[in-house]
Order: sequence, then C-alpha cells, then structure tokens
Amino acid sequence: MMEILDVIPVRPLALMVMGLLFLSLEAGYRLSHRRPELGDVSALQASVLGLVALLLAFSFSMAADRYSLRRALVVKEANAIGTLYLRLGFLPEPSRGETRAWLRRYTDLRLEGHEVANEPAAFAKLLQESESLQSELWARLEALAPQMEAPVLILVTQAMNDVFDVADERLSAAHNLIPPTILALLLIGMFGSGVLLGYRPEARVRGVLSWALFVVILTAVMFTLLDLDLPTRGRIRVDQGPLRSLQESLRTRP
Repeated sequence: MMEILDVIPVRPLALMVMGLLFLSLEAGYRLSHRRPELGDVSALQASVLGLVALLLAFSFSMAADRYSLRRALVVKEANAIGTLYLRLGFLPEPSRGETRAWLRRYTDLRLEGHEVANEPAAFAKLLQESESLQSELWARLEALAPQMEAPVLILVTQAMNDVFDVADERLSAAHNLIPPTILALLLIGMFGSGVLLGYRPEARVRGVLSWALFVVILTAVMFTLLDLDLPTRGRIRVDQGPLRSLQESLRTRP
C-alpha cells in the first residue's frame, strides 16, 4: 500500500477504493438474487463489520502513538540544538563563532528537509548536507579536545551526541509506519463487508443512499488513518513550531 502511494496520488487512490467498494456491494447484491438460498447473513455481517472496526481502532491507536512520538521528537530536537548552541559558548574563538554558524545552518537544514520530505532527491541532498555538518562539528570538537578542560569537554560532547541521536530517532520514526499486513487485512475486511452488506435477497432495489454512506464513511476513515500515519503526505503534518522558534532565536544570538 505504501509503495502504491508513492506512485498514485492520494485522491485518485481514494476514488479507486470507493469504486471497488461499490463493486463489492454490487457483487453482493447480484449474488443474493442468484443464490438466495444462502440464508440470513446478518450474524456474519455483524462479525465482519466488528472485525473491521477492531482493525481500524487498533491501527488508529498505532498511528496516533507514532504521531505523538514524532511530535515529541521535534520538541526534543529543538531542546537538544538549543542546549548545544549554549554550550558551544565554552569554546574559544574563532571556533565558537564558526561552530555556532554551522549549528544555525544545521537547524535550517532540518526545517528545509521537513518541507521537501515527500521529494526523495531533494530530501536526500539535504540529509547528506546535514550529516556533513555533523561530521564537521565533531571533527572541530576533536581538534579542540586537548585544549579543553574535562568537565567542559564532557558537557559539549554530551550535548552534541544528543543532537546527533535525536536526528537519527526522527528519521527512524518517519519510516515507522503501519505494517502492510494490517493494511491488507483492512482492505480485505472492507471489501468483504461490502459483499456481505450488499447481500439482500429480500430487496428489490439497491440501497443507493445506504451504500453511498457506507462507502464514503469507510473510505474517509481509511484515508484519514493513512494521512495520520504518513508523516510526509496529506494534511496532517507534525508541527515544526519548536524548531522554527529556535531558528528565530538563534538568528538573534551572536
């Protein structure tokens, strides 16, 4: 499903799913008039719909937890960068000014990377540049280590490690998505419930209104779940406010 989203935009894919749901309802309706002897399927309908609801609730819980984690990591990264910026003040000049300038540029790159996260080539370029800045910061600290007192060196080293670690944590959290198996089960359950809901031997006409409500609501819930779980797509994005506030703050500091 995630690979499909990289190829097909969300809206056409949502329309495709809606069309397939209508087809499953139609298939159930036609089957009910060709094979009406299957009997009452209301119990099976309730069971399948309950299973779909359970899978959706479970998936939403997983997606919400990951969304909360990604949001917390933004705050954590802003705090880590701010702490490192302050502790770089212990370095002698001109290294202090140079490393702080690099850290300001690093903050800019982190925000720019979030903006182009859905463009693999641009994101990879910015990620490479931010990793190069990490290497330069660490190399400068290594060069200055013999000249620094041990307590100061420990403080700066810990702060720099925190900045590098939280960057890796954010990247890992961005790739931590709902397992494809669960999404496949959701789709199977949705289409299966469509067939069962369409199975109405006693009906002489199709329930167009009820079908439309079922299709629209189920598709909306499904794609809201995907929107919440995918950090680089859709309207539900993790707020970068803490990093932006830090960026403005660093620009006003020497």
